[in-house]
Amino acid sequence: MDDNLLATPATRPTFSPRQIAAFYFKPCLGEEGEATGYYACKTCAKRRKHALKSGYSNLVSHVRTAHPNYESDMRDASVAATGTLLPWVTQKASNRYAWLRWVVTGNLPLSFCESKETRQYTKLNPMSVETLTATMEAVTKAVEKKLGASMPEHFGLILDGWTHKTEHYMAVYGCFETASGPQYPLLSLAPVMDEPDDHLSADGHLTAIKRFLPFFGKSISGCLFLVGDNCTVNKRLANLLGVPLIGCASHRLNLAVRDYLEPHDNILEKVQQLMRKLRTLKQAAKLRAKTPLVAVLRQDTRWSSTFAMLKRYCKLRECISADDEELADLPPSRGDHRKLDALLASLQDVASVSKHLQSDGLTLLDARVLFDELIKSHPSFTKYLAADADTVHSTVFEQAVVKVLDDQASLLTDGKVSALDPFKRTQAAGGGTERAPADKEGFAVRTLKRRKTADAPATYVLLEAIPPTSNIVERLFSVARAVLRHERHRISPMMLEMILFLKINSSRWDVATVEQCL
Repeated sequence: MDDNLLATPATRPTFSPRQIAAFYFKPCLGEEGEATGYYACKTCAKRRKHALKSGYSNLVSHVRTAHPNYESDMRDASVAATGTLLPWVTQKASNRYAWLRWVVTGNLPLSFCESKETRQYTKLNPMSVETLTATMEAVTKAVEKKLGASMPEHFGLILDGWTHKTEHYMAVYGCFETASGPQYPLLSLAPVMDEPDDHLSADGHLTAIKRFLPFFGKSISGCLFLVGDNCTVNKRLANLLGVPLIGCASHRLNLAVRDYLEPHDNILEKVQQLMRKLRTLKQAAKLRAKTPLVAVLRQDTRWSSTFAMLKRYCKLRECISADDEELADLPPSRGDHRKLDALLASLQDVASVSKHLQSDGLTLLDARVLFDELIKSHPSFTKYLAADADTVHSTVFEQAVVKVLDDQASLLTDGKVSALDPFKRTQAAGGGTERAPADKEGFAVRTLKRRKTADAPATYVLLEAIPPTSNIVERLFSVARAVLRHERHRISPMMLEMILFLKINSSRWDVATVEQCL
C-alpha cells in the first residue's frame, strides 16, 4: 500500500501518436498513385501496415523501438523539416492554446474550462482557471514583447474614451508601418484613474499613456501624431506632446449633420413620438400582423439613428391604420410628410459618406475628397467639414498631408514642409525598402513608377497609414460590451484588458507562442 502511495504518477507524452506517425512515416503508393495500406519510415525505410481510423499503435511502436530518441529529434526539427508553418509543439502547449483560444474568441467565462458539462463533451485535457489565467498573462506579455519588436521608433496613437459603471477607460491603438503595410494593433484598454492622484484631464491621459508604452519598449517621444475626437481634452493632450491631432472625420460629420437637422427638430420629434408609441406592446402586436419591421427610435448622440428612423417611418407609414384612435393625433401631417421625404432624400449622400468612413484603408486624402463633395451639395457643412474649419486642431499639417498624398508635394509652402519634418524618411529607412528596377522594365515604365511614388513613399513615412477616423476604437467598445455581459460584470479591468488585447491581436499569437511561455 505504501508503494502505491509513493508511486510516481505517469507523465503525459510530449507528442501525440498522430504527431509521431506524421513526422516519421509517409504512405506507400502504388504505380497509379493509389493507397496500398502500407507506410514507410522516413528514417530507416521500414514498412508497416496501417489502416485509416485504426489508431497509430503499430507505427508508434516501431518509432519507440527503432528510434528511442524520437522526442528530442522532433523537438529540434526545423520548420522546413516538419513541413508545417509552425514548429512542433508539446501536447501541453497545444492543450493550453486550445482552451485559451476557445475562451477568448468565444467570449466565454474563465470558469468554462472547469465546467462539468464542458469537460464531458470535449477531448481536451482538463485545465483549471488558475492555469488558464497564468497562461493568459504569459501570452499577453509575449505579445507585448513581439509588438514592441515590430514597432519602429516613430509611430502614431489612435485613442478614445469609454465609461462603464464607475470606470473610465482609455483605449489606445498603435499606428505604424512595416514591410507588409500599415499596422493598427491594440496597445491598451486601461482605466485612466488608476492611482488615487489620477484625474481625467489631458495631464491624466498623458500619464496613462506614459504608463503602458514601456511595456512595448517605447517612450512617448516616439509618438508623432494622435487621432481622436475633436474634444478639448484631446487638443490639450496634443499640445502637451507637441504633435498634430487628426480630428475624427466621423465625429466632424456628426457635428455638421446635427446642426443641419436642428431646424427640423419639431417634425423629427413628432416622428419620434409616433415611433415610441409603435413600440408599446399593443401597437407592436398590431404592427407584427402587417409587417416584420419594427419601429426605430432616434438617439441624440448619433445622427445615423435619425436617418434610420426616417427610413423606417416611410416604410411603416402605410401600415399605420387611420382608424386607430391611439395613433390619430401622432402621425405627421401631409405637409410635414413631404418635408420629411425631402429631408430623407438630402441625407442619402451623407449616409453614404458616413458608411464609407467606416471602412478600412482610408487616408486623409480620401476623407478630404468626400468632404469637399458633400460641401458642394450641403454648403452649411462648411462650418465643420472645411479644411480650415475651427474644429480642426492641426490645419497646416492635415493640408500638407493631403497635398503629399495627392502628388502635389512640390506645391507645399515652407510652413507645410516644416510641419512634415518629423515624418521625413531617413536614408536608412528608405534604403531597405527601395527596389532596383528590373532589366526587363523599359524607360517609360520606370519613369511612370518614379512619378507615382516620387513624393509620399520616397520622402515621408507614415502619411499613408494615418487613418482619418478613430472608428477602430469605437468598434472595440462594441466588442467590450459584448464581453461584459450580465454574468461577467464582476470581471476586473486588468482581466478585461487582457481578454480584449488577445482577442483583437489574435493574429499575433499562436500555439508556438504558448509553447514559448511554458
